[in-house]
Amino acid sequence: MISNNDRYVIVFNGEIYNHQLLRKELKLQCRTSSDTETILEGYAQIGEKIIDLLEGMFAFVIYDKLADTWVCARDSLGIKPLYIYQTNNLTVIGSEPGIIADLCKLSVDQVAVEEWKVARRPTPGASYFLGLKEHLPGMLSRSDTSTTSYWKLKPSDKSYSQEEFESLLQESITTHEISDVVNVALLSGGLDSAVITGLSNIKKTYCIGLSENNEFAGAKDTADTLGRELVKVVVDNNDLVQSWRLLTSMRKEPLSVPNEGLIYLVCKSMNKDEKVVLTGEGADELLFGYDGIYRWACGDVWNGAESFLRRYGYSDEIKIPMRLLQFVDDEKEGKSVIEFVEDFFYKFHLPGLLRRMDFSSMAASKEARVPFVNRKIISYMYRRPPELKLSRLESKIPLRRLSMKIGLIGALNRKKVGFSASINTSNNKTMEYKSFQKIILEELEW
Repeated sequence: MISNNDRYVIVFNGEIYNHQLLRKELKLQCRTSSDTETILEGYAQIGEKIIDLLEGMFAFVIYDKLADTWVCARDSLGIKPLYIYQTNNLTVIGSEPGIIADLCKLSVDQVAVEEWKVARRPTPGASYFLGLKEHLPGMLSRSDTSTTSYWKLKPSDKSYSQEEFESLLQESITTHEISDVVNVALLSGGLDSAVITGLSNIKKTYCIGLSENNEFAGAKDTADTLGRELVKVVVDNNDLVQSWRLLTSMRKEPLSVPNEGLIYLVCKSMNKDEKVVLTGEGADELLFGYDGIYRWACGDVWNGAESFLRRYGYSDEIKIPMRLLQFVDDEKEGKSVIEFVEDFFYKFHLPGLLRRMDFSSMAASKEARVPFVNRKIISYMYRRPPELKLSRLESKIPLRRLSMKIGLIGALNRKKVGFSASINTSNNKTMEYKSFQKIILEELEW
């Protein structure tokens, strides 16, 4: 899109939930109702300051035709992907590294492949291709090679209140529902998607699983409790393996986890007019839902980066690359173990999950939205005492209290699974990932 004054050009991917509010506050003169134009005209009016004001998910480049300069930015928490490749006479910026690698004839970064085998993704800032960098969340870059961090995780100065937490979550879900198309939700048997559905106005939900391994009973219980429609999508092992192959060939780089195939297949099964899908990503990072590793971290015993990555990953035999060990060491410096683990899951784990959700849904022409991944809620809950979120028996305590309040008793007691893609449930995670990764590498011919 080109600005009113014909000076600026924007290429944008995402959704800005407060864009109507920004139009009023900045008195922007816009020709369309598009949030793309809000960013563009906001930039024309107040420059880079517009980026601090954007609530939502985004990756964009703005080119200044007059000055022959550009800026690019990625949302604070990495919901939307952004990658950049630069040489002395060429800059390529885009959302799909595999496409950039094809255009620029880039070689595979074997270190990144080893990192993927250990920890399901490359080290933040790297990609699967030599010379191609992941643009980090919360960062703005310019054509003069300077960069600015426009948002950082920092603790709230407010004391905790359950009512405030619930109010922030409700506000986030309400803004994530703003849409001129039909919204639906993914519903597993667990707590996160149940609460999202319960606090939303969404009428129709989707659940997917293998015939021998699914959460249909739990999802049906939640849907019945909330009075929402549930569509159950059953797939077989062959469907799942074929979806891995298809997504890998489209993405031109490794998938991170097996259930990417299920996300794609469930999105593919939705009606054509159902374009926006709400999902529960981010709740586990926000509220210490990966209870095993968070409880371990509360013990404050640190045996080094390698020991931590063996605990986090699913491989005991791959040699861990130095780049990944260095990332962990740098993140750990000066922090207690629980502080480090909180940061690691926000900076390493969550962007990997978001990349999985974004690509798998977009491949099926759907837009996944993640209400838990919201700057206000995350800032409010960041660095709270662990016991606020986690006890010896329970995790995600604030969400449990809220679910009791809205009558979701069944979802409280079910074991966390989340669209499991285990073809052979007798295999352990390490074996499961080995066979998954073997299929991915075969498809890529790497």
